[in-house]
Amino acid sequence: MESIIDEIDKIYHKLKNKTGGKNASYIPELKKVNPKLYGISIYTVNGDEYNIGDCNKEFALESCAKVFTLALALQTFGIKELQKKIGENKTIYKFNSVTAFEQHKTHTINSFHNGGAMATTSLLYDKNLKKFEKKILNNVNDFAGRKLHIDYKIYKSEFENVDHNYAIAYLLKSYNRFYGDVQSTVDVYTRQSSIMATTKDLAVMGATLANKGINPKTNKKIIDKKYVDYILKHMEHHGMYEESEYLFDYINIPSKSGVSGFLLLVVPGVMGIGIVSPPLNKHGNSVKGIKTAQLISNFLKI
Repeated sequence: MESIIDEIDKIYHKLKNKTGGKNASYIPELKKVNPKLYGISIYTVNGDEYNIGDCNKEFALESCAKVFTLALALQTFGIKELQKKIGENKTIYKFNSVTAFEQHKTHTINSFHNGGAMATTSLLYDKNLKKFEKKILNNVNDFAGRKLHIDYKIYKSEFENVDHNYAIAYLLKSYNRFYGDVQSTVDVYTRQSSIMATTKDLAVMGATLANKGINPKTNKKIIDKKYVDYILKHMEHHGMYEESEYLFDYINIPSKSGVSGFLLLVVPGVMGIGIVSPPLNKHGNSVKGIKTAQLISNFLKI
């Protein structure tokens, strides 16, 4: 543990003042976040932790939330149902491309591409909006080992730009590949993106997957271990938007990014890693987060 702490300390100070990329501009509340914020957290399957930088600052989970909603859907319906109703296919198209859903034979593609992610959320649909929201939030709380909250300023900021997601959801509905009310599902999907967490939380959430579904902070079993590999494969193949295949060759650790600047990594059997740095590249991935992940991977010799 001491050697990884020393290395992360070196990586943090090496990259802290590096610049590059821009905050997500299409969500006004994310654009306002201080671009200099930077933090790294690790949490091991044995319960050891280390944090450096802005690790107590909360950020929106954004697309990192897709990992945990997929986990809940798997726990509820099983792998065969997810393969049938959503899929696990690769795509080179941008994460919110309408063309991708039109041209792909399954339309939903996978649980991390925006349409497939919304369709995955729709599997958990409840007519009672509060119960629907609570189901999603409670699941994330279980992974984090503490109660998180939704930032309604970010939710409203995202909802002002929700028309594109509505278009994708209604398109999937027309192909019978959406499984709940469109309006309610897109609403809750937007709320799940607006759940606030720290890199400390993200590391614990990743450590739960690294620990075969048992939260090492609370010792609570959150998901059956038979579903963890499916999630990690999703992270490997689809976790970094259209850069997924390219970046996995360099990072070689199952990863999931979010446009808030979050980057979640899972080292199976070892640890979860949470990184944040808001400035993004053109694909929506944290510039500093990617570099941090690459250096950590090099050190771990994965």
